[in-house]
Amino acid sequence: MSEQPIKILIVDDNEKARDQLIEQLRFGDVQVVGESGFGAAAYTWAQQLDVDVIVVAIEEPVARCLRTVETLAVGPRSWPVLGISSLGDRETMRKAIVAGVRDYLVRPVSPEELHQTILNLRRVEEARRTVVEQGQGTTRGGTIITVTGVKGGIGKSTVATNLVLALAEQTRQHIAMVDLDLQFGDDAVMLDLVPTRTIEDAANEMGQADLQQIHSYLTDHPSRVRLLAAPATPVGSENIGEEQAGRILEALAATHDYVVADTSAQLEPVSLKAMDLATMVLVVVVPEVPCVRRTKALLTLMQEWGYSRDKVKLIVNQVKKKSEVSIAEIEEVLQYPIFAQIPADPVVSRGISLGTPVVMSAPKTEVGQAFLELGRVLLGLPKKQRRRFGVFGRKQRAEQVSTGRTPLAVGESQPVPTDRPPVPASVVAMRDAEGFGTVGHDGVAEFPVPTRSDTGNGVTRHHGDGPVVELPLARRRESAGD
Repeated sequence: MSEQPIKILIVDDNEKARDQLIEQLRFGDVQVVGESGFGAAAYTWAQQLDVDVIVVAIEEPVARCLRTVETLAVGPRSWPVLGISSLGDRETMRKAIVAGVRDYLVRPVSPEELHQTILNLRRVEEARRTVVEQGQGTTRGGTIITVTGVKGGIGKSTVATNLVLALAEQTRQHIAMVDLDLQFGDDAVMLDLVPTRTIEDAANEMGQADLQQIHSYLTDHPSRVRLLAAPATPVGSENIGEEQAGRILEALAATHDYVVADTSAQLEPVSLKAMDLATMVLVVVVPEVPCVRRTKALLTLMQEWGYSRDKVKLIVNQVKKKSEVSIAEIEEVLQYPIFAQIPADPVVSRGISLGTPVVMSAPKTEVGQAFLELGRVLLGLPKKQRRRFGVFGRKQRAEQVSTGRTPLAVGESQPVPTDRPPVPASVVAMRDAEGFGTVGHDGVAEFPVPTRSDTGNGVTRHHGDGPVVELPLARRRESAGD
């Protein structure tokens, strides 16, 4: 461990509580260098003071506290965050962990316990950084989920877009999506987005070490998902190869917690690279004989490539009560367990046309709930309690007994609305211009810079948002310690 004192930032709107923590941390190997309230100012102070560990109070109302934790713990620049709270209930602790805290202490906390927890956080962080530095030059940290399938028309992009929204709906962590169907990718249209920059720009402009630069090529969705769109025209895919795709995926994984990669239906180099780098590959199949036959060939190839069954998961999409091939027959032919079942529903195609995937437009339908449950499973969250098993009740009960895993639920479908909604912005843009329009934004987050003053007690105070009053470097160092 470094011989330098561990630099700590305390984040709490309650000044009295901050002072109490400062008094508890009177140890020679730790140093409180700053304090802040919640919000973007905490991120600014963490950057400017170059802190090692951040202690964040989590008290009611917890929403703003957790948003601050998320910004500090899982942003482009992140720090180990210790949550400290008077709330010891399981739900609050779970939410804090999902938001990104490394550890959670319940008040009252002794100075010794607080001190030891901070030492442990620093030790783990240093070990993590050592592994990263020794790991062939990569800083990858996020989970890559690659969605693939053997043919067009099976709803692969529908699964990918609804999955990424289901993840964003159920976690505060950073979620990105990349459309690797480079010639005819439609993820931007399906999300009703009009990108100004695409993966073509990223491949042509982004250097080997420009991890943070990846954010300037992403388009923000209202759900907090950030999309790296496919090229506006098929010609734009010509200069995007396996090497560029791999570098882009690694950059996204280094700056986001989850990356969903939507691939083409062809086994071309970019798609293969996305599968190689993936933490998990979701293979989408529909209950039709040609698709099942081709999927069997794909699963055989993946086995030859050394992909484990933990990595490759089978998603049966567009399932009906009376399908051409039954669920039991699919499992028998493929000799592969089904990870999730997505029911067929006309509301899905309606959502595609309007740029509002079913997770947004009809989350309470059976298909909406199936996507949300898929997101919960991939996030490792507890499964929701269900009142019944749905149309595959017997099969699902048998699978639950044999595998210990509860399959995705199927509930009752809601009627499709008949009112005609406004035309999505993406459709308007394509109608009024060739290719994509020019309306959009680069998605780069900006944080307000707080003013500050030296209190004379060795701690930098935050006094609200406003222009920063710069202190000379030597003054900042003097004001940071006793």
